[in-house]
This record gives sequence, structure tokens and C-alpha cells, in this order.
Amino acid sequence: MNEFPDITIIAKALSNSSKMKILDELMDYKGHTATELARASQITPQTVTHHLNEFLNNNWIRMEKSGRFHYFFLTNTDVAQLLEQLSPISPQKRARSLQRTLDLEKDELFRTCYDHMAGHIGVLIAQSLVTKKYLDSEFHPTELGITFLKDTLNIDTQNLHNLKRQFTTQCLDWSERQHHVGGALGHALFLSFAKNKFVVSHKSIKRALVVTSTGDAFLQEKLNIKL
Repeated sequence: MNEFPDITIIAKALSNSSKMKILDELMDYKGHTATELARASQITPQTVTHHLNEFLNNNWIRMEKSGRFHYFFLTNTDVAQLLEQLSPISPQKRARSLQRTLDLEKDELFRTCYDHMAGHIGVLIAQSLVTKKYLDSEFHPTELGITFLKDTLNIDTQNLHNLKRQFTTQCLDWSERQHHVGGALGHALFLSFAKNKFVVSHKSIKRALVVTSTGDAFLQEKLNIKL
């Protein structure tokens, strides 16, 4: 029989600003080398390597080798969800520059939350899906929603139930203080929006998303969202 979960492991990670900087960089759902993480987080390569080894032992991340490079990915969705849920109750620091303020505004407007859509537009999408009765109040697809998701976005909800992760979650958005769609369904929505070129990644701001003209038309016509 296993002992009680050791939550001190989580507390240890969250109490260290260097570890949090690395986890924040990995929240974009992309692979990063240790060198890239050190540069972005302004941490020494030795410290980054030490923390990455700890995350690997905790099964929070995975490493993928490509040629002579080693890429690290955040793969534990529970860790990503925990970080996002703690953000709304954490003290916020003031931006130190005008450029940082502008970047934050774009993040708050539309961004990725690990592997799904968040920010103001992410919340609007969730609210519209509920208003149109495609999702119920807990973000589970209705019969009408199952049809809409399949016919309009090519999302087979039955296949999502077979994945080894939570089907759908009400993920509390740190900037909006309201919920966006997370879990396997949230990820499927993001993949569909990206595949259909409704959204693209911002060219220079990490995790920020941009709605394309095609996406703007889709949001207006299908979800009654006017940006």
C-alpha cells in the first residue's frame, strides 16, 4: 500500500523562483533546450540542468533527443493546471517597462494556457459555447454540442473520452477571473482553431495568440463573438 501523497515535493518546487521561471517557459507547450531555458529564465545552465533533472524524476516533464539537441517538454497536465489556478490568487508585480506592459496586454487578450486557449477571447469562446447550449454549465458537450463540434470543427468527442486525461475542465483564467475550457476538450478546440487557421502564434510574444481574419469571421458567424 502506498503512503499518503507527498505534497512537499510540489511545495518545494513552487517556493523556488528559479524553478517557477523554468516551468513558466515550458507552459507554452513547446520543446526547449536547457540553453534556451537558461537564457529565457536568466538562470545559469547548471541550475537549469539541476532543476530539469528534478522535474524528470517527478514525471513533470519529458526529454526528447533530436540530433545533438535535447528538448524538454512539460507533459504533466495537472502541473500546468495547478500553475494556472494559483495565478489568480498570487500577488501581481507591476510591469517594469512600457514594452512589457504592451506584451502583457496581448497575453491577457488571448494566449495559450499550456495546451488550450485562454485570456479574454478564450473566456468569450467558453461563454459563447455555453450560451449556444453546445456546452453545459460544467463545460460538458450537450447533444447539440457534440454535433456542432463534429460537423463544424471536426472534433470527435468520443475519441477524447478515450484519452488518458481529464475530458474537460473549467480552468480559472488568471487574468479574467473567469473560466475557459481546459482538459482534452480544450486542447482539441485549440488544435482545431490552429488547423483551420483561425488563430496563429504571435511572432514575438511567448504564448500570445492572434485571431486571423478567417478566425474573426468564424467567431462572428458561428459564436456571435465580435472582437
